[in-house]
Amino acid sequence: MIRSLALLLLLTSPAHAAAPEKAATLFATGSYREAAAQGRLADTADGYILAGKATGTMAAFATTDKAVARVQLQTAEADFDKALEKSPGNFDALLQKAVVIGYRAKLDSNPGLAKQARRNFEAIVARYPNSPLANAALAGWHGESVATLGKFLAGTALGAKEAQALKLYEKALALPGGDPVVPYFYASNLLTLSSPDVAKIRALLQRSLKASPDDGFERQVQKNARALLVSLEKDDPADTRALARKLSPLGAVR
Repeated sequence: MIRSLALLLLLTSPAHAAAPEKAATLFATGSYREAAAQGRLADTADGYILAGKATGTMAAFATTDKAVARVQLQTAEADFDKALEKSPGNFDALLQKAVVIGYRAKLDSNPGLAKQARRNFEAIVARYPNSPLANAALAGWHGESVATLGKFLAGTALGAKEAQALKLYEKALALPGGDPVVPYFYASNLLTLSSPDVAKIRALLQRSLKASPDDGFERQVQKNARALLVSLEKDDPADTRALARKLSPLGAVR
């Protein structure tokens, strides 16, 4: 029985800067519910993107009830669909929608949605090969699938590969514009894979903390990075691995 199916991260990107000023300010301070409401009021592509990101962040990091998280993810996906109606092919809306589909796959242990998320990520990477966020999202799909299901089952059931995750993370890390999100999620994923490189994980978390956060989501990412660094110093791999899972998107949902 598949217990859960990966992944991902609610990636942050520059689109929120163009969203309505009040909604963007609320999002920057972590007032997600209010930011979502203001974004929808604007009735623009950027407004709906911000609304979806805010709602998705609530589901991934601030919700413990599974039924509530499910509704929030469905609402976020609807926001991204509205954004795409107003701005067909919008990169941020496409990527965020794929992320939310991945969250839904994880929440309900749904292999069909997991495969759909992968197809969406692969299409986005093919169209935007130099996007650190797109590469990291696909890396997360592979890496978290392997971490959750194990190499054999993840490979046979979903086609997920640890080697592909590492390759894509390294590519994303080398591209500009991914900090603090990419190094944090790379480190978090490494903690759950086979034979984690503690020195590399520590360096990635430290890199994440050196970046200047742009919004409440990036501040949350850095808060999590600090917590993992503290745990690493205790030299208890099992405890740090458990913390990484707890801090992962939907990790607190029961």
